Amino acid sequence: MVVRPLGNGMAELVELLPLPLAIACRNTYDGYARAAKEAGDPRPIGQLRVGALVDLSLRPWDTSREPVTAHLTVVAQVEALKPPPAFTRPAPPAPMPTAEVDGQPITAAHVRELLTELDALCPGGLKAPAGGSLDIAIVDATGALRAVAGRRELERIAARECPAHPGDATSAGADVSRGPCTCPTLDKPAAVDRYRPSAAQRRFVITRDRTCRHPGCRARAAWADLDHVVAHAAGGETDSDNLCCLCRRHHRLKTHAKGWRYVLTRDGVLSVTTPSGVTRISRPPGFGIPTGPPQLPPPETAPEEDPPPF
Repeated sequence: MVVRPLGNGMAELVELLPLPLAIACRNTYDGYARAAKEAGDPRPIGQLRVGALVDLSLRPWDTSREPVTAHLTVVAQVEALKPPPAFTRPAPPAPMPTAEVDGQPITAAHVRELLTELDALCPGGLKAPAGGSLDIAIVDATGALRAVAGRRELERIAARECPAHPGDATSAGADVSRGPCTCPTLDKPAAVDRYRPSAAQRRFVITRDRTCRHPGCRARAAWADLDHVVAHAAGGETDSDNLCCLCRRHHRLKTHAKGWRYVLTRDGVLSVTTPSGVTRISRPPGFGIPTGPPQLPPPETAPEEDPPPF
């Protein structure tokens, strides 16, 4: 069974079946669709067939099973948010590298503006689907993932006052002349001193990778293993910068096959070199190398009215 996105919000669901079963399924969907058409449903017959397929597969009337729900991930680019005022208060030195956007940390002011933008998307604010969950993935201009947070996490950050800078100028009733706090509030999950990744690391890496990262593989990240690119037994840290999603097949290939080499950068770009020396690059979906604004074509020059020879 394969899902093929069409790039316009639609997709094809392709299922390989024995011919008799395929004909029986198609006739079943068609029969329900034509019955709905005869009952007065004005929708096109193709749309009715799809509706029959969805109803028979998801069975919304069957309350004896767990309901089918969704996990929603919203990708937000911090550069699209309003920049802080020119007058800023310097942040104290951070004990470890923090997620930064164009050299600046993700601050409480960014988070407050992000919540404002999310609330403007739909009436009542953007919320998780019924029975599901909602994550906000914060990326930089290249599409590289910098942090992942839930709605409630963002609300806590927006409401919390920085201990180092009480009376932040972005807070209600604060003294604007003091300038906004620039302390980092969101970051990649911290490394853990054990083999098994933390829940925060799993969420971050799955959000970043979305699929198995072996070049050409499209197995879903939710079904993949979180693998240490540099093996834990060889000194590799259990850190987001050393973890990637690999399906079980490619996880075994990397672990047991000889001559394969895997290298992961801090931005999640994975380089895989085969035993024969061929290297393939796997970038996280949405990640790209900025090339600057598009250049306009040069203006056309009018030809001379009487070019030589005269």
